[in-house]
Amino acid sequence: MISFAEFEIALLGLLRLARFDAGFAGFFDLSREGARRSFRLALPLLPIVLFLMHFNANWAEGTDMVRVVAGELIGYALSWTCFSLLLASIARVIDRETRIYGAIAIYNWITVLAIALQLPVSVAFHYGLDPAWAGALSDIALLFVTACEFFAFRRLLDIRIELTIALVVVDFVLSRMLELLTYGLTHDALF
Repeated sequence: MISFAEFEIALLGLLRLARFDAGFAGFFDLSREGARRSFRLALPLLPIVLFLMHFNANWAEGTDMVRVVAGELIGYALSWTCFSLLLASIARVIDRETRIYGAIAIYNWITVLAIALQLPVSVAFHYGLDPAWAGALSDIALLFVTACEFFAFRRLLDIRIELTIALVVVDFVLSRMLELLTYGLTHDALF
């Protein structure tokens, strides 16, 4: 489990990252062990993510909720592993074997920022925020988190801007594909 002290320090780093302050990196353990430990965030964030998925959902009568939750858990596990595995696999190609662990750690910690931005939007939508406004605010939050990810990768990996853009685009596309997979698993569309 991640200690409270590490979580508190990382939150300060996320606030710096949200201000696009290059000093954000000093608040995170960018080592191999820090990257491994950052995956421990998945467990405490799981209930929040499941809450967000179901808070405004209207499931049809007779929906197999075991299937729904199983599909969401599969999608959640894949979302925590796929892009990080991709980063680890390209480290040698982009000649950043020593820096890739920091990018993986920050990528996992950015999930906390994404959830923190999405949670109030979902709650506001539940209590009457117009769906168009809720969608727009969600899109703005996604754009902001993507910009933070770009900034973090650019600083940590010190790679060309084109390659940084490519990494962020691949992450975006991969995330949308995993959302479609999760939707297919939960809505009886795949099996």
